[in-house]
Amino acid sequence: MASSDSGGRWLGPPELVDEMLARVRACGERSDAQRIPDRDIMADLGRLGLMRLLVPEELGGLGRHPAEFIEFTHRLSYAHPSTGWVAMTCNEEAEIFAAHLEGETVSRFYATHPDAVIAGSGVPRGLVRPVEGGWMASGRWTFVSGCTAADWWVVANVVEGTQPKDLCHILIPADPGLIEDTWHTVGLRGTGSNDVVLSEHFVPAHYAAVVANHSLPKPNEHPFYRLPSGLRFPFPKTGVASGIARRAIDEFAALADTKTPLFARSELASRPDAHAAMARAEALLGAGQAFVADQLDEIWSTAAAHGEVTPAQHARARLACSWSVQNCIEAVETLVTAAGSTANFTASPLGGLLNDVRAVAGHFMVGSYQIDTAGRVLLGQDAGDRNF
Repeated sequence: MASSDSGGRWLGPPELVDEMLARVRACGERSDAQRIPDRDIMADLGRLGLMRLLVPEELGGLGRHPAEFIEFTHRLSYAHPSTGWVAMTCNEEAEIFAAHLEGETVSRFYATHPDAVIAGSGVPRGLVRPVEGGWMASGRWTFVSGCTAADWWVVANVVEGTQPKDLCHILIPADPGLIEDTWHTVGLRGTGSNDVVLSEHFVPAHYAAVVANHSLPKPNEHPFYRLPSGLRFPFPKTGVASGIARRAIDEFAALADTKTPLFARSELASRPDAHAAMARAEALLGAGQAFVADQLDEIWSTAAAHGEVTPAQHARARLACSWSVQNCIEAVETLVTAAGSTANFTASPLGGLLNDVRAVAGHFMVGSYQIDTAGRVLLGQDAGDRNF
């Protein structure tokens, strides 16, 4: 596993310094109000190398362990959930770019653009056809988190006329004129997860890569790249959810020391219902994190040994991620209930944190229905999901 401190916690990347986290927190309210990530914050994360954590070192990235990446998303999301989400997804898009395009292209790109922030979507919502010198792409990609603050976009397409369908991942410069403002939400408001729309958009051949649908990335010695997408993408979401839950626990503790409920004779901190809520939230968060750590350790060991992850291993890993996110939601709900009417006011961050953590579970990789799918696989039945 990745290195940990004396308490057994994973260590996040040392490049993520406290000063940066303080800036992220300070900019959070404005980011949420504007419904977009702070462009300066994202650019500075890029300059620190924190937008290429999952890109192998030989291709110009930092090549960090996924456990370190989870802690990175946890710490950023504690400071500001939307920033943590965008930094997570942009790292994932950089990984998609590095996993599928030619290594020489990736290495040259990062030699020229080491600070690049790449947003995008791995869901094939576009259609491409070959033309002289490259490809012509058209499509609409939803939920492109961070598209307004990115320098580049990488999006997935279906290759026209292929059966079974081939996919084509393309890298294009970000263009504000191609963004449609669709992100009007109550949770993760500051992610700017708008639509990107292309119409007959030319892409040079060297910035495109065709792969068989639902195939693994091109061969790579890095264990992370030997995992199917169904195991590369759920784990980071748990860091966002756990960061939000940890922030809610700390906010509740601060509130409990200062609030005296109506008609009560003592502070909230002395009430049995507050004690129970605090204990339950800690247990839910800790149990989910431990389950995730255990399953990540198992599949990473398998991938590092060039083994093949079994269906049961895959199911338990996906179960751990979805269960952990659900635990985080329940933890924050428990604290919001115990906080009483205070959580309903905008002056309290608790209501907003509940909206944010619920939004994490909206991602299909960690949706609650994944728990049922994992159960089917563990009972020897077909998953009914091509991502398994």
